[in-house]
Amino acid sequence: MPVYKGTNEVTSGNLYKGSTEIQDGYKATDSFYVNETSISFLNFPGVSDYVITGVPGNTIPGNRYQQWTVSANSGFAFNGTQTATGLPTDFSFSAGSQGSISNTTTSPRVNYVPSVFPSTSVSVDYNNLTVSLPQTQIVTYSYTFTGNLGRSTSCTTFSGSSCGVSSNTSSSSQYGTFAYFNNSASGSGGSGAGGCTQRCSLSISSSGGSSSCNTVSGTSNASISGTMIGCGELNTYGVAADTGASGPSCAHGNNIQYIGTSGSTSVTLANLTPNNSGNYNQYVLSASASNNYAGYSILGYAKGVIVGTAYYGNGAFTVSANCGN
Repeated sequence: MPVYKGTNEVTSGNLYKGSTEIQDGYKATDSFYVNETSISFLNFPGVSDYVITGVPGNTIPGNRYQQWTVSANSGFAFNGTQTATGLPTDFSFSAGSQGSISNTTTSPRVNYVPSVFPSTSVSVDYNNLTVSLPQTQIVTYSYTFTGNLGRSTSCTTFSGSSCGVSSNTSSSSQYGTFAYFNNSASGSGGSGAGGCTQRCSLSISSSGGSSSCNTVSGTSNASISGTMIGCGELNTYGVAADTGASGPSCAHGNNIQYIGTSGSTSVTLANLTPNNSGNYNQYVLSASASNNYAGYSILGYAKGVIVGTAYYGNGAFTVSANCGN
């Protein structure tokens, strides 16, 4: 119920008795004048009560929320949908971080939604809320790789989930067929095969298990878009030899040779030597019909060591063994 002086309403902050400002006015127990209202956040864990006071309708300065931090139990992290029920009108809940094994703490908050002070004071009490912040146990799964590149390794994840482990890596060879399947581990192939670094990898969902992870001399075909150790480069137009194009300098010395073979037929396609800058001049073995390389395997040698192979058939090159060994 507003207060008037004549026909003019006395607004908040303008009612005095003498020189004393009147904060609130009552007739019996009924309020007829409010100078200021408050927004109160009470009994939130680990933080002091937070009360904002201002004139009704004015913009609320600063934060319109109370935030608190909760730590997970030892060996657990927050994982799952966080909720709060029992919130008064105009209050809402914002979840904290969750879903990663690194989320051992979380900081949810309760917000007051309107941006201006209400006409009457409002309050939210944590003791009256039901807050759910689910946790999941963190587990460590272990696995042992055996063979030439074997090692024992482990990974950490939420209980009931799986995580990945890998063997030692090799920078200059490719892995043979690798497969391991049981109730706690599964994986196949050489991760990174065809590139310059390979390893065996698998996913495990419980501790235990072992498997070999050996190197072999086999190769793995890839599309024609890779780099041949920096002594040669494969692209959509053919086989190009130019260390200035991309990649490191030639790992095997002072010359590079391309030889094409088809059945018992062998022909030298290019002999390349470095230019004065130390790079190899560009030389393209085109995949065009005029070069008639259909059915040829093209071997690239640097100082007698195979650095790459390309096969031309059905109109396109493919590349393998491109790590300089």
